[in-house]
Amino acid sequence: MIKVNGIAYSVGKKEILSDVSFQARPGEVMAVIGANGAGKSTLLKLLCNEMMPSAGHIEFNGKRLKDYPLNELARKRSVLTQHNTLSLSFTVRELVLMGRYPHFNGQPTGHDLQMVDEAMLAAGVSMMAARTYETLSGGEQQRVQLARVIAQVKDVPNGWLFLDEPTNGLDILHQQQLLIQARNMADNGFGIICILHDINLAAAYADQLMILKQGKVQALGSPKEVVTCENIHNAFGIKVELMKNENFNCPLVITTGRFKYNS
Repeated sequence: MIKVNGIAYSVGKKEILSDVSFQARPGEVMAVIGANGAGKSTLLKLLCNEMMPSAGHIEFNGKRLKDYPLNELARKRSVLTQHNTLSLSFTVRELVLMGRYPHFNGQPTGHDLQMVDEAMLAAGVSMMAARTYETLSGGEQQRVQLARVIAQVKDVPNGWLFLDEPTNGLDILHQQQLLIQARNMADNGFGIICILHDINLAAAYADQLMILKQGKVQALGSPKEVVTCENIHNAFGIKVELMKNENFNCPLVITTGRFKYNS
């Protein structure tokens, strides 16, 4: 379990996050939504131990996150960031194998290679295994990076995935496939925390939904509890309507026609 206890983060006098508290559990998908600049990516970096909170603390499996050695943490959780750049040429298979680096010294075992194959299959990139990464489209590269982070924790009981806007650059089919994969992993005991911009995708696949506004938790609960016209208007400054979604146990959000932008 992840327990976040009153964390804050500031840069100089600017407060990015303030008094954020919540719990996330294995077997669940938690989606975090909010307007640009709400503090979503900062929150994920704090959860990944990439930055330290200015106040409060984070517990990971009953232990303070800051007390974990990086190599131990790398064997328990994996992170898909927004921007992944490479300065060297790697094949898709070589890049996905990087996800297994925390688990072996020197040479990968047969089990490591099996995890790579299964992760590529799960992300739908097996047919690209021999291609070099830089020859792929942006969406294909995103799917390869997903395979890498899956490979890192695929065999870890109660492992965690942190996904920062993973659907960026993906077409509608691959957006759905990625979130179905995240949902399937949660159903098999993994914990998923995912930053998303699409409210409907977040509501459709998440167990818990959090809305951040100006660094504070505006709403937290099930998608049915959180996705209300009032919450969406308060968070994004736009009026919406809710429709019944026949395929998911959550409302469908639509905007109420055109609106003017005043610069």
